[in-house]
Amino acid sequence: MKHIPIFLISLLFLSCELSTTDPPIISLEELLNYQKEIIQLSESISCTDASEWKFAPMGSKACGGPMQYIAYHQSIEQAILDLVERFTSLQKAYNEQNKAVSDCLLIGPPLRVQCEGSKAILVY
Repeated sequence: MKHIPIFLISLLFLSCELSTTDPPIISLEELLNYQKEIIQLSESISCTDASEWKFAPMGSKACGGPMQYIAYHQSIEQAILDLVERFTSLQKAYNEQNKAVSDCLLIGPPLRVQCEGSKAILVY
């Protein structure tokens, strides 16, 4: 019988140790702020030559696939792709933690980027 309390105490310490490895809870506000930062970076460069622009999938629907596509100027490619990758993984974790649902419609990539009024517009 003396071994049972020791077993329970060690189990308690083990469960505390395991709980510290759980991923942090991501708030919707954090996701929206991250998304806003990405959009602001994308829009920080005026679109004057569409050939200098690219696009990337962004976000994660609960059913899988990207939430949207974002246009970006090639001069900020690495910075924006790093942010998009981080946002996408955070949104995927958020969806899993909150058992989110989505419309499950697949969003195909745009055909191209065009400039309208100094803004990059995705053409589908």
